[in-house]
Amino acid sequence: MNLFSYNSAFSRFLYFVADVVTLHILWILYSLPLITIGASTTALYYSCMKRIRTGEGYVSQNFRKAFRQNFRQSTILWLGLAAVSLLFFLDIRISMALQNTMGRIMLISCSVFLIPFILLALYIFPVQAKFENKIFNNIKNALLMSIRHFFYSLLLLMIYATIVLLGFSFPPFMGLFLCCGIGLTAYLTSNIFIYIFRKYVPEELEQDLEASGKTFY
Repeated sequence: MNLFSYNSAFSRFLYFVADVVTLHILWILYSLPLITIGASTTALYYSCMKRIRTGEGYVSQNFRKAFRQNFRQSTILWLGLAAVSLLFFLDIRISMALQNTMGRIMLISCSVFLIPFILLALYIFPVQAKFENKIFNNIKNALLMSIRHFFYSLLLLMIYATIVLLGFSFPPFMGLFLCCGIGLTAYLTSNIFIYIFRKYVPEELEQDLEASGKTFY
């Protein structure tokens, strides 16, 4: 097979790199107003999951489509997450400054509620990208999925933590992250979300195989 033919492993790798870089740049551009981070993250996961599931190569088109369709709900979710994150930050700072029994109680209570909040934050935008639902239902489903699939939630946390640690401890990795880090992270984690979501949409695998021209056994 020709190294540069469309179906060669080398060509597929180049297309993959191009998609990762494209989504990385799109996410940054569409997130610049900051208020749109939720919508751009939802669009990012929609595009990644679509690309992985069916091999469809129109990532920029899918990104813009998902951004428009999910803008309202994703923006509300993002503003809510940002507000709650700020409250957690202030509570932790205050509890650490008190340095007494009340401060320790505040710190413990914050930690108890912080864990489900982090789990929710991991899942909410992929869930928003996948399922058409009301905001409350997506919040509920994201939290329930994160608890039900706790092993995969830990795996997601490990992936994010590893990327952050590599960025701080290994300078060359920071250069790679600046070029394509957001897109690459989304691709890595999207594979996990696809596996989880197929448990709730069992017919999806066969549909994806048909859409990609592959045979279902």
